[in-house]
Amino acid sequence: MVIYQENITADYQQHFEDDYNVIIYAGEEPNIKEIHAHSIILRYRSQYFRAAFSPNWAKKENGTYILEKPNISGTIFQIILGYIYKGKVDFSQIERTQYIELLKAADELGFDKIVENLQKYLIENQNEYLNKDPMGLLKLILPYEEFKLLKNYCLNIMCQEAEKFFENERLLITSPQILELLLQQDNLALEEIDIWKYLIKYAHAQNPNIELEPSKWTKDDIEIMKQSIGSYIPLIRFQNISTKDYFDKINPYEKLLKLVSKNIWKFYSVSNVGLDSSIITPHQRDHLYSLFVNWISQNDKIYKTRKFIQYEFKLILRGSRDGFIGDSFHYRCDNKGATIIIAKIKNSNKLVGGYNPLDWEGRGSKSTSDSFIFLFENYKNINSGKISRVIDTKRAVRCFRRWGPIFGAYNTTMKSNDLAMNSNGEWVSISSSYPNLNIPNKFNVDDYEVFQVVKRKY
Repeated sequence: MVIYQENITADYQQHFEDDYNVIIYAGEEPNIKEIHAHSIILRYRSQYFRAAFSPNWAKKENGTYILEKPNISGTIFQIILGYIYKGKVDFSQIERTQYIELLKAADELGFDKIVENLQKYLIENQNEYLNKDPMGLLKLILPYEEFKLLKNYCLNIMCQEAEKFFENERLLITSPQILELLLQQDNLALEEIDIWKYLIKYAHAQNPNIELEPSKWTKDDIEIMKQSIGSYIPLIRFQNISTKDYFDKINPYEKLLKLVSKNIWKFYSVSNVGLDSSIITPHQRDHLYSLFVNWISQNDKIYKTRKFIQYEFKLILRGSRDGFIGDSFHYRCDNKGATIIIAKIKNSNKLVGGYNPLDWEGRGSKSTSDSFIFLFENYKNINSGKISRVIDTKRAVRCFRRWGPIFGAYNTTMKSNDLAMNSNGEWVSISSSYPNLNIPNKFNVDDYEVFQVVKRKY
């Protein structure tokens, strides 16, 4: 939307200079501009002016209202007056340097439609302007409650490019409100341990005389650091940090953690995130874990956010340890609820598998719209992963005692399902209930693993 237009009963523009009874002095010396208007029109169009022309507020000289607005320039006031009289604002004719001033003026004078639609215009048409300095822009608009659209836009840009902004020295001296807002965001694209390290860096920037090594801190040092970052510590999502990183990089600061330490220790004594897999390399485990959680959360994009770390994957079967026959599968996986299965195709880097949100107990087909199967052409490259969500939901998964996991309907001609392990540990695949991923029709595996998927409680 370049031009915002309202339907008003009349065009009052022609009456600007006719019988005016309001003089507005807009701006500061030496750029004060005298503007003429009509109190009846201003009152009709704005609650602000209804109050401004009340006996308790208004200043009158010879029957004319006198209003001084040094904080609003003459140019901006003319734009607003044009809107009052014509119900129209052409945002494309406004200079970039005037966007924020117009927003602030419209907010002060109670013109919510200008505030809302100018924000939409900027987001839709002025990305280059907004993206140039989202941190500086956020600082300017932070005190204004009605600028939510722009605030969220700036926060999203900073979260998407979090590493760039967190490395910016300006953030070390930014307002506490901006830092708090950033730490509250689910889509802050940083590893949680890196957020913690930044927070410590921020604390030292506020208190440069305190030793970098926490073991050397005095009691006074500890209190000073608590005052600097104590309110931010509960915003760190410790459940997203590995046990090793916690004990190596966070535990040395245990004296700062008294407010949340009980919950942290409870978490680390129970479980840890990730995939306890011998099929994939340690380097790939975190990437695949995050991707699987995204897929389970109905998000097929490959990116990580803090919000998605919400499941624990418990290894309940490993073929090389527990056997490759259907009986061992059901012995270990029945009545375990949701599971995700990964299998490495023999003599290749291909990884296949699927997610069953139900369970493997019983006999016959089970219905769900949340199951999926997947294929990685090269499991070392997370971007080679392809997901196939069920389309024949009535036959999403099938349970037979002597077979292993079965996804999709049985194709009587090809004698196969979308993905299945038969009673002898051989794997077969023919597209039926899921879109075709071009999984090999018959194959053996080096190993396969089944993980119980448990929604975590913090």
